Amino acid sequence: MTADNTEKTPEELQEEKFRAEFQVGGVDREMPAEEQLEQLYSYIDAHYELPDFTPPWKGGDGDPDPADNYIARLPDRTTHAAMLMLGSGLDHSMPGVVWAEGIEVSEVPEVGGRLFTPSEPTGAWAISFHSGGWWRGSGNALEMSWRPEVAAAAQRSGTVILDLDYPLAPQSTVAEMNALVRQAVGYAKHHNACSITGWGYSSGAALAAMNASLFDALVLTFPDLGSVAGLPDEIRADQSVPAPENWPPTLVQVALQDEIATRPETGDHEVREYVSRHRVSTPEVARQKIADVADFLRARS
Repeated sequence: MTADNTEKTPEELQEEKFRAEFQVGGVDREMPAEEQLEQLYSYIDAHYELPDFTPPWKGGDGDPDPADNYIARLPDRTTHAAMLMLGSGLDHSMPGVVWAEGIEVSEVPEVGGRLFTPSEPTGAWAISFHSGGWWRGSGNALEMSWRPEVAAAAQRSGTVILDLDYPLAPQSTVAEMNALVRQAVGYAKHHNACSITGWGYSSGAALAAMNASLFDALVLTFPDLGSVAGLPDEIRADQSVPAPENWPPTLVQVALQDEIATRPETGDHEVREYVSRHRVSTPEVARQKIADVADFLRARS
């Protein structure tokens, strides 16, 4: 059998496709947003092995590091893939790069959180909660993926944001997580917050919604509200997400290509849709997502 006729692996065929489509200096034609996302995700999927995101109560090994390291590297990998696949003529800056300059950062050991104070604060506060399926999302993922977006939203909106590195399952229960949320809200009130918004992404959005009664507003980014019911009884206990009619004014951000979370019931609350997967979007969509969060937060002041 000749070399030309040798059967190639799927990875080799995918690499050939990327090379055939790549053009030095970028692609001149304007691709629809859905096609941009597909190009971007296909590159990332082919070049970076997806780790196991299975939580320990569903058979995972309980080590969060591989998944968290993957998430930590995703912003840089997204920028690199976008430059290769979407063309050099587009803006491939991530929100934490373009909008976080000037933010003041300090630790809040009382609640195990980090405070992001904008250069021109409006008096409004928010408490933010990272993703991670209740059992991960701390460490590198928190520092390199989530908190740059928190910093960008704080500086762009003028909102002081207290980001919580909340306790995780299975070592901690949801009740213990909620207790820390109450402490964080108390901290914001003690510092004369004129309003307090709860903002979370994925399972962090579920944690924010679960504590809806504590907040003046909510931002639920790609919320995985159904993840609460999937928790073991001993971790969830009697904790649940209230119905949308019991939420304060809320912005719900929905990923149209979400492969993780099902679309939640939102009642009459504001919903914005994005051409995005649960973890991956183009830099343009990533910026729009944070810009919308910032606009909503600024309106709370």
